[in-house]
Amino acid sequence: MITLSKGITLKASCRPAKGESLVSISLDILRLAQTFAAHAATRQQAISQNIANANTPGYRSRDAVSFSDFLENTNAGRRDAQIRPDARPVTLSPDGNTVSLEHEMMRAVEARQSHDLALGVYSTARDILRAVITRR
Repeated sequence: MITLSKGITLKASCRPAKGESLVSISLDILRLAQTFAAHAATRQQAISQNIANANTPGYRSRDAVSFSDFLENTNAGRRDAQIRPDARPVTLSPDGNTVSLEHEMMRAVEARQSHDLALGVYSTARDILRAVITRR
């Protein structure tokens, strides 16, 4: 394990390969953090749509696809179908609406935490890049 900065460590499998620099790994981390933040934003968009339609008869709650699917779709250049109907809605009202405001509030907190985590990773990677650049 290599300790980089502020408690960030690299496993042996994350060490730079022969001829690869730590900077290229940091750039990959930045891309991943950007995608993670985009996933959190997409999830927040789905949550806000759900809240806006909480009283719409027959509306089915929606959520973003999993992060792994989001990453795969993004890498393949597919921007559509990032939001899907909930496979297992928490509630079903008599009018067919499946939005639970309490559940949406919990999802909103999860999305915010994911976004904050992405920004933290981005910030740490930026600090690592600065340290590498200033040492040269």
